[in-house]
Amino acid sequence: MTPIEQVLTAAKKIYNDGREPTLALIKTKLGNSIPMRELIQGLQQFKSMSEADKQAIPADLAPTSPSNNEQTNLSQAEQADRIVQLETALNELKAEFITLKSQFEELQHSQMKQERDTQCM
Repeated sequence: MTPIEQVLTAAKKIYNDGREPTLALIKTKLGNSIPMRELIQGLQQFKSMSEADKQAIPADLAPTSPSNNEQTNLSQAEQADRIVQLETALNELKAEFITLKSQFEELQHSQMKQERDTQCM
């Protein structure tokens, strides 16, 4: 089932419960698995449908295929690797910042000393 179909199905369930489908209600039903752009597109599509079209939407969400789960797991593994890379880069930048800050303070101190020496002459 495509993400748009999932949004339409969730919107239909909310609608059949007597409530007006909103992004918040649909997102609550589906979780964070669908991008906001597709949530908005699906909700707009649902709102523009006739009553007959709304009733033609499947009542239940189809289970996610195993290949989607594998892609999600792979994506999570890739995300974990990316997080480690970003944390490493952040630590390197912090160390470089500390070094540059120290050098700046030394230069500042040296310049102030030079100015004092110049004023004393």
